[in-house]
Amino acid sequence: MAMLELGQLRGERTVHITEDQIRQYEDDGVICLRGLFSAEWLERMRTATERVLTQTSQSFTAGDDKGRFAGDVNMWMRDEDFRAFVFEGPSWLIAKTLMRSSRVRLFSDQLFVKEPGTSTPTPWHHDQTYWPVLGDDVCSIWVTMDSVRKETSGLEYIRGSHKWGRRFDPEDFGALSMEIFRDAQNEKIPDIDAERDRYEFLSWDMEPGDCLVHHSLAVHGAGPNTSRTQRRRAISTRWFGDRAYFRPAKLFTSEIVGLEPGQPMNSAMFPRVPRVEDEVPIPLPRVAD
Repeated sequence: MAMLELGQLRGERTVHITEDQIRQYEDDGVICLRGLFSAEWLERMRTATERVLTQTSQSFTAGDDKGRFAGDVNMWMRDEDFRAFVFEGPSWLIAKTLMRSSRVRLFSDQLFVKEPGTSTPTPWHHDQTYWPVLGDDVCSIWVTMDSVRKETSGLEYIRGSHKWGRRFDPEDFGALSMEIFRDAQNEKIPDIDAERDRYEFLSWDMEPGDCLVHHSLAVHGAGPNTSRTQRRRAISTRWFGDRAYFRPAKLFTSEIVGLEPGQPMNSAMFPRVPRVEDEVPIPLPRVAD
């Protein structure tokens, strides 16, 4: 049994991840873990989410959608509550344990809010091709702040798709173009919905504080939020482990990141969590009044 020692982390209780759960993550490419995020964290992050939606969020809503699909990225760099969630919450230790890594680095955090009556889907995609990285030790932890069902845009995964050995071009998110992340060496993702009988899908009903952890090559997506009353608010944190290697990209050149192609992701741009004394911390930027 692998144990997460979270008792010292701001009052988090000690929880466990079993060897069977680690193997499930490795085999399926995704796992749902229950109740690892406390009510205190959830309430704090709900408040922080409303602040971000008011101040800095970007829209993923398709042009003809009467609802709202919005979010933001890298909140940890400018918001003290999101910064605390990354560095003091349990996400990093969950990632470290499931990837069997000796250490982990943060790539980013990201907020996704899909309001009731939003028809914009989350397109089928996998994460790694959006990012400047290659390797098996790259994962996302998707924490829900609300009850999630299929009708409220619960995520679906294709079981074992992280082992396909394929790389798909990034898909646009509603009105938000992902053209800058596309690469001629990638292929277009198949029409998953037109061939659903070819795949085995995994999905879960979830409650606040539950999380999904998925491999960065696991293919996943979500439908609209057809509920009239239930929001779907979630925070994703993205993590690099031991077997994660730099892949230059348009927004992440070697000059910017300070790494050569194929090197481990040991850059101050991707901070180690927890912090180490020999790494210069990235300060939280001041926010103008």
